[in-house]
Amino acid sequence: MSSESIPIELGRTPSIFRAPFVMSNNIYCNKVLLRNMIWRDFKVNYYGHFLGYFWSLLEPIALTAIFYVVFVILRGDTDTLLPLKIMIGILLYSSFSKTLSSCTSCLVSNASLIQQVYFPREIFPTAISGFRLLSLCLSILIVFPYMVYENLSLTPYIIFMPISMICLILMAQGFGMLTASIQVRIRDTKQVIDLILRAAFFLSGVFFGAEHIPSENLDTFLMNPVAVFLEMGRVAILGEMNYLETHQIINSIIFSLFVFIIGSIVFVKSERKAVKFL
Repeated sequence: MSSESIPIELGRTPSIFRAPFVMSNNIYCNKVLLRNMIWRDFKVNYYGHFLGYFWSLLEPIALTAIFYVVFVILRGDTDTLLPLKIMIGILLYSSFSKTLSSCTSCLVSNASLIQQVYFPREIFPTAISGFRLLSLCLSILIVFPYMVYENLSLTPYIIFMPISMICLILMAQGFGMLTASIQVRIRDTKQVIDLILRAAFFLSGVFFGAEHIPSENLDTFLMNPVAVFLEMGRVAILGEMNYLETHQIINSIIFSLFVFIIGSIVFVKSERKAVKFL
């Protein structure tokens, strides 16, 4: 059996402790398939468009221009960095939201493929996460011209940007793998998840930052790991960590990894039974 073939574990469900290792092994052994599925999603979203993948840059450019007109020119806000802060929040949260929503429905939306041939189903949510991370990397590039426009210099805090991006995607995939098996049985699950994501959009500081939260409520607000990762993205660009504390960042990173591990355990142990309902 070649290194690109589908590995073992066909006959029985792995134990709780082995499940994350089985998932990582399956992904590694099917890395070519994973790469092809990520490329497939990329082509589906951008192939045939006149601007191709430059659409991933055009959207944040348009949003930035709109926010600048609304907040700086029309409203007369003296904080010219506000459009940049909002744009970072939208880009990061949008990737989190789309990853979680797509992972929730990944088994149902690929039902015909699952019924035709076997391969490790964890490829589906991983491919979604890989595509969303790639798309986010392309979109976030628009931040750097804005930094030049505002005379912002790179600081050591720039490392927070990839950390926040990766942790948000991992957490979204973890939650998505938890809900994917439920979606197979209860088809209303995705609608519930989308409703929760819309509510979380307004609770996670996409259109406002930690500086707008009263000091007595700041610790409560930063108990939300999504809000912490959005703030980390802003700190990475602005170079000022006035509100975040180290323990809040560490707790959020640990939480995202915990959700991802639990999600992988539940998904690997339940997907074989779940696909019978497709």
